[in-house]
Amino acid sequence: MSEPKPNEPGHEAIEALLVDYVEGTLGEADRARVKTHLETCEECRESTADAGESLRALSGLKKQPAPQNFDQEVAETIRRRSRGRFFGRRTLGDRVPLEILALLVLLLGLGLYFLLRRSDTGSLTPFERGREKPAIHEDADDVVPRP
Repeated sequence: MSEPKPNEPGHEAIEALLVDYVEGTLGEADRARVKTHLETCEECRESTADAGESLRALSGLKKQPAPQNFDQEVAETIRRRSRGRFFGRRTLGDRVPLEILALLVLLLGLGLYFLLRRSDTGSLTPFERGREKPAIHEDADDVVPRP
């Protein structure tokens, strides 16, 4: 079975594995597939050599610890350059958990419901039997006709 050449289906899949091949992190099946492909594809051999050189150059670099207050300096730079769009003033919803806000709204709604229910003029007060119906002015039909 021949391996895919450049511009053939499957070639991109092999290219995606080249760095892992150089690093030695591929499984046996993929490693064998890439090795077989490299025998017939000059372009991928060059890419593999370039990847190997890059990895060797990077491996020689020393790791440096981040400077003190690095995260704060980065945040300040972002704040300054974005003019506060990312780290702007926080709203009430950002500072107070949503559950507490929902509970407060629920309690406020219940309080308003019971306040209207207790009111003699509130629209939530049901008409009770035995109570006298409110008097309707005799000229009310002129203002609001009956259906």
